[in-house]
Amino acid sequence: MAPKKTNPRKERFLSNLPSQELVSEISDVKGKLSFSFKYFDGSQEAGQDFKDWNDKQKQELLEKLRDYSRESKQYWLNQRVGGGGLKVLEIYGAFPRNTDFEYPCHVPSGVRWSRFRMESAMRLVGFFVSENSVKEYGLSTDVFYIVFLDKNHRFYKTEDK
Repeated sequence: MAPKKTNPRKERFLSNLPSQELVSEISDVKGKLSFSFKYFDGSQEAGQDFKDWNDKQKQELLEKLRDYSRESKQYWLNQRVGGGGLKVLEIYGAFPRNTDFEYPCHVPSGVRWSRFRMESAMRLVGFFVSENSVKEYGLSTDVFYIVFLDKNHRFYKTEDK
């Protein structure tokens, strides 16, 4: 029987693979928030598209997404900011009546409209699906589906300007 030939490129490649197991990586992500732009709508006058935000605003958005994805939805529902103790994450449920936005036709009905507070008046608006809707829509309860960029707080208006 001939001796088994070695492949130095293969050996080098295999030796450089991370040794941490995939299972531990998956368990670290389970229950944490993820974000999806599948239902993003940058066409409405009240909101913005990415091209409408300056580099600093886009950088802040990416940093917030990174920070928000390190924790669970429940964690952010309990976090407060500002002097009035306002929530970082608010789940409204139904699409608000007092809004400058229109319900996008490509977003499923019955979702739980929500928003993440960003800097000053900036908001990240989207939705979560309930446990009951997971099978119906094929979506995840740990994913925040981003629909609008709202730098002027026009999605859920709390006061007239």
